Order: sequence, then structure tokens, then C-alpha cells
Amino acid sequence: MLLDARRRTGLSPLLFLVTLAMVLTMWQHLAGDSKRVSLPEYVCQMLGYPVMSVVTRVNEALHDTALSVFRAQSLAAENRRLRQKCKQLENETILLTEHFRENKAFREKLGLELDQEVKDIPARVIGRAPDSQRCRITIQALESRELSKGDIVREAGGLVGRVIEVMNGNAAQVLLIVDAQHGLGARDQRSRVVGIVRPVQHWRGGWPDRLQMEKLRRRADILTGDVIITSGEDGIYPRSIPVGVVEAVATSPAYAHTVVATIRPFVDFERLDYVWVVPTP
Repeated sequence: MLLDARRRTGLSPLLFLVTLAMVLTMWQHLAGDSKRVSLPEYVCQMLGYPVMSVVTRVNEALHDTALSVFRAQSLAAENRRLRQKCKQLENETILLTEHFRENKAFREKLGLELDQEVKDIPARVIGRAPDSQRCRITIQALESRELSKGDIVREAGGLVGRVIEVMNGNAAQVLLIVDAQHGLGARDQRSRVVGIVRPVQHWRGGWPDRLQMEKLRRRADILTGDVIITSGEDGIYPRSIPVGVVEAVATSPAYAHTVVATIRPFVDFERLDYVWVVPTP
């Protein structure tokens, strides 16, 4: 009897569950036919919605966290790459700016417009005479063109001198017009009076920065402020290259019937950086 009682006790919950399932199933079918939500289904939805909502939010939070971690790593790598690129661009900008300034200074020194065609040979001054007795400079062509002895050297302002020695093809030594051994035929641009231009004798304190125009008659038409240019009659320089401007006119100390004009050159020989080399025919 005890065994039968235990069997009946064990079957009671099972029977209850089966009966409940059948009732709920019938209730669901009846609600489905009427297109309404059954009470059990409503109760389950009300009880399950908060749980599902929490699960959904946790899942979304975990997903967003994982995505943020992945994106953070990707953004950090991209940030490092961009920083390196910015540094490279900064260095390139600095280099380009330096090249631009150097090119601008070069063109300004030579009086070259940005769209002007270059026919002569541009060159850079790379050396100067070690003492005041020799007014010479060493230049190097900026192009792969050879220089020749006798080539004319000028600057935007005016005449510099001529090549007297070529070294290694594109380098050369230039005799300046302020050198004691130099002389050239010149002409007053206004009055067309001609004479010989030489450096001022017995100059002290560095390279001479004044020239003298000699062989001028006492009544020669030459005035302060006149521009002196090459005459082209010495067989060395072509005509009409600017030389300088007349600062003073005085009687020659050696010959009373002649005058000497003091000339300030257009070129500042102490500050020469770039020059033009005009190839001789």
C-alpha cells in the first residue's frame, strides 16, 4: 500500500502538468482562431519582455565594446601612420621652401623674370682672391655647359669681368673690372664721349669699389650722374653693357688738359653670389 501511495504521489504532478499543457494548448488554439492574444501568452510576454530586454541590451553593449576596442586599435594604427606622413610632409615643405627662396634669390640677383627664357649660363661664386692685390673670383656653372676663356661675366646690375682661366670644364676664374690689371673701353651713354675705364689706383681697405674713366679732354661733355657703358671698341667686351654711374669729374693730376671721371660700379663685388656667363662667339 505504501508503494501504491508513492506511485500516486509521483503521478500527481505529472498529471497536473499534462492537464495544464492541454488546457493552455486549447486556450492558445481558441485565441488563435479569434486572432487575439491569449492570457497565457500575454502573461509569458509580460514576464519574458524584461528579461529579453536586459539580454538584448547586454548583447548590444558587448558588441559595441568589442567594436570600439577593434576600432580603437585601427584608429591608433591610422593615427601613427598619419603622424609619420605629416612629419614627412613637413620636412618636404621645409625643403621646398628653401629651394624656392634660393631660386627666388638667384633670379633676383641675376634680374631674371620667372617666365624669362635663359640663354646665358648661370653660375655661382664659389671662391674669391685671398688678398686685396688680386680682384678675382672663382665661379661654377649651374648647368652642364662648359665655360671658355674670354667669356663675358655680368650680373643683373652690370659688367663683372671676363673669364681668364677654365678649370674642370664648368668652373673658371674671373678677372674683375676692379682688378689693377684690368681696363676696358667705355662710353658716356648720354654724350657718347669715349674713354678708358680702370680701377682707382692706390686703393686701401679691401677691393676697390670705384673706377676711373681716363683719356678725356678737358672740355669733354661728361657730367655727374651720367651712365657709363662699354663702348665695344676694345675688342674684349661687346658694346652697351652697363658699367657704372659718374660720381665726380675732376682735372687729371697727371695731365692738366684732361679730366678724370670717378665712377661707382653698378655691381657690388663684395656681395657677388650669382653671375651670368655670356659665351663668346
